[in-house]
Amino acid sequence: MKDCPGQSGFGGTGISYDIAIAGAGPAGLAVALYLKRAGHRVTVFERFDEPKPVGSGLILQPTGLTVLADLGLLDDILALGSRIDRLHGADASTGRTVLDVRYDAQRGGRFGLAVHRAALFGVLFRAAQSEAIAIETGVEIEALETGERATLICGNGRRAGPFDLVVDASGSRSKLRRESAPGEPRPLTYGAFWASLGWRGDGFDVHALLQRYDKASVMIGVLPIGRPQPGAEKMAAFFWSLKPSDADEVRVRGLNAWKERVVRLWPQSEAYTSQIDS
Repeated sequence: MKDCPGQSGFGGTGISYDIAIAGAGPAGLAVALYLKRAGHRVTVFERFDEPKPVGSGLILQPTGLTVLADLGLLDDILALGSRIDRLHGADASTGRTVLDVRYDAQRGGRFGLAVHRAALFGVLFRAAQSEAIAIETGVEIEALETGERATLICGNGRRAGPFDLVVDASGSRSKLRRESAPGEPRPLTYGAFWASLGWRGDGFDVHALLQRYDKASVMIGVLPIGRPQPGAEKMAAFFWSLKPSDADEVRVRGLNAWKERVVRLWPQSEAYTSQIDS
């Protein structure tokens, strides 16, 4: 969303703009780095009292790794993450392979990199700090007032701006999205119980996302995600996918019943379920 003077672009023009970014997640921080390096005055607004990662692990695809390389941060994230060469899933009852995807199926030496969200956040946040990018915390952006320039309306009534460009990187629950796309986002069909646990290599592949399925109703996964920060132990993201409407039933049955079901479907997963106590 933007309302800026002139027809010039935002990179390499010699013109410096005032730019607001809503959200200090990976997208917001990466955009902030690019815009600051292009010579613009950047302010990041974050609703939490201090910027922090949300969630467990994810796989950075080759495109994302290319962006980090362009930002000069590839070596930093490679030192923390776990290289992923393969995604493999099997039927929990028969062992039949259902999913088998390899990054090296095409030329180019491609691979994914599984990381803890804290690792990705830390690499980007430290880079933003080193370049003195302004980050305002505890600010909930409620609306955008447009005109010749844009003004942010904050939850406490404060007005921030004016800005030449506003970048909304505040996620799927963004309050700014209604400025360009009225209506609420559709909820996801499936969610997951997940946990970041200590890595256990026996029966698992440090370079693969492994999954087990029980028909169409159950998906269990183990993803090696490396270290959340330098010097920490290696970790894995363990997850059980389910429909949000089924989550309460699992909670009512209790943790032990859930763990027993997981281990019954995937005996080796006890190395991870034994680490879960709440």
